[in-house]
Amino acid sequence: MKYIKTFESYKIPITSQEAKNLLPKELSIQTSNGEFTLKVTDYIVNLPKIYTAYHQSTPEITGDVLSDGEPDYLCIDLNFMRVDKEFEINVELTYGDAMMFEFKVSKGNVDVFHYNGHGSKFDPDYEFSFKEESIEEILNFFNRFGFGLNREHFNFLDSDKTSYDTTKNGGQ
Repeated sequence: MKYIKTFESYKIPITSQEAKNLLPKELSIQTSNGEFTLKVTDYIVNLPKIYTAYHQSTPEITGDVLSDGEPDYLCIDLNFMRVDKEFEINVELTYGDAMMFEFKVSKGNVDVFHYNGHGSKFDPDYEFSFKEESIEEILNFFNRFGFGLNREHFNFLDSDKTSYDTTKNGGQ
């Protein structure tokens, strides 16, 4: 699995540090405490898993990572799995120490297993979501694998509380 689907068109092995450039450079989130931008800082490949980390620059400004009441990092773990002749990616997204989302991306489909955003049963009062431009970046990243997804597949990441049915996928 040196190259994966449309990554071949970039002529970049997924195992290469250069593949890091295909990830969103920064992700903008919205939480109960405001809006924050985190930049990619780490990309570790240990196939079939890829670990990516995003950090915010609060310590550079104040010297205190907790000064804004928010964790200073967001991690995305991508676990590549072959299913029949296709493949899928299991995604775990953690913010600080809290698991925020767990979902599976496959051709034309996104299955959400764990949801900890607006209206979730785990923490319905906590506000965590991605800004629109970040959702588009995430969508573009997954479509580089030829999944053929559209914006609606990622409504669960959206700050619009009415865009995602939380009773879907077991009310997670």
